[in-house]
Amino acid sequence: MGRKRDKLTSITTSWAGRTLASGKVALSLGKGLAAKAGAPLNEAKLGEQLTDQLDGMKGLAMKVGQMVSYLDGTLPPGAQQALRRLQQGADPLHFDAIRPVLEGTFGVPLEDLFEDFDPEPIAAASIGQVHVARFQGTKVAVKVQYPGVRETLAHDVTTFRRAGRLATFGTSVDIVEMAEELADRLDEECDYPREGAVQQLLHTLWADDPGIIVPEVFPQRTAPMVLTQAFQDGRGFYDFAEHADQEARNRAGAHLFRFAFRNVFHHGLLHGDPHPGNLLFPDDAGRRVVQLDYGCVRFFEPDFVHTWKTLAHCTLDQRRDRLVEATMSTGFVLDPDSYDWDAHWDVMNYLYEPFLTPNFRYTRAYVERSFEVIGLQSPNWRRTAMPGPWLLTNRLQWGLNSLLALLGAEGDFATLYRSCLELPLVPTSAPEPLPTPEL
Repeated sequence: MGRKRDKLTSITTSWAGRTLASGKVALSLGKGLAAKAGAPLNEAKLGEQLTDQLDGMKGLAMKVGQMVSYLDGTLPPGAQQALRRLQQGADPLHFDAIRPVLEGTFGVPLEDLFEDFDPEPIAAASIGQVHVARFQGTKVAVKVQYPGVRETLAHDVTTFRRAGRLATFGTSVDIVEMAEELADRLDEECDYPREGAVQQLLHTLWADDPGIIVPEVFPQRTAPMVLTQAFQDGRGFYDFAEHADQEARNRAGAHLFRFAFRNVFHHGLLHGDPHPGNLLFPDDAGRRVVQLDYGCVRFFEPDFVHTWKTLAHCTLDQRRDRLVEATMSTGFVLDPDSYDWDAHWDVMNYLYEPFLTPNFRYTRAYVERSFEVIGLQSPNWRRTAMPGPWLLTNRLQWGLNSLLALLGAEGDFATLYRSCLELPLVPTSAPEPLPTPEL
């Protein structure tokens, strides 16, 4: 447990303030990388420092901290463990800073918006915090955006351009393109009417699935900086992972897997934020999983999904003869003549091992080994690009793998993957944002 801290009165939004804060983060990360190389370090203390620094910045910086907190192999284990409190947030804003956002957004007093509103937040995330309220007799969760967080994006993107490969997770990428892709996605996350419309779309797409719950949105209380949805109760991810039996964890892992790949291959979209803080488990048996937070959802063009399917079939069907053509269509390869295609084939087989094995168990060792396979040990390390649309697929792959490893999920993922892959593509496009209600 992290130490108890006073609530923040504001987040750092000035250029000078975020430059100073970013410098501290860079110094801490440098210590972490040195420790992974063998230098002595108090891992827990480093993790606490990083958590405080990233949590105080919120926005893109905290989002990356959340990603690092559950991706095995990115930092020393003790530091990574401490970062986990970023998944629910450690330092919410004081309610005196939140109430004006609610009232300013809708133009009426808080008492006229909800029948009851708890000033103590139940979660504090990268761009907003969540409060429990009651609306029209229904218990709801109200996400309120931090004032000024959207204005921090420009500085943070510049920082990421300069900071190197913090968010690459083991692969060579175009840092400028990566930073801009992340900024585009986070800018969309700050658009709550867009997020509300996307979440309502996913609520409809998954309404008939007994294993997945996407909370319903209340458009009457959703606006540019406020998103209201049906309240969902359940165990947090780590509580469930620690206390549920193997069968329950396997079942929950299968639900997470289906949600990820059915969205991609059938609906043509990707939920790009698969971290533990966005999951709830309403029962101990893993029969249902609540998926929260739909700010980071990317809609793909049909050609992109078909390219992904072609590359997947190349590996699943063990068609080495089709590898070059399938890979070149992705835009990953900078120079085909200097690319080590045999090494690339080995990488593809390692990444698809869960889908090539009749009964596969996800482990932390498998995830950690992934960074080595495609990272500095690969002869293609400096010869591989990461076009923007593929950035979130990388994040999905390692995020989902890490979640399944933390669950120790075991099952016939080969059949699950093929069943999703063979679904016909019925493309969905980004819906129009919800209109701001007139009160």
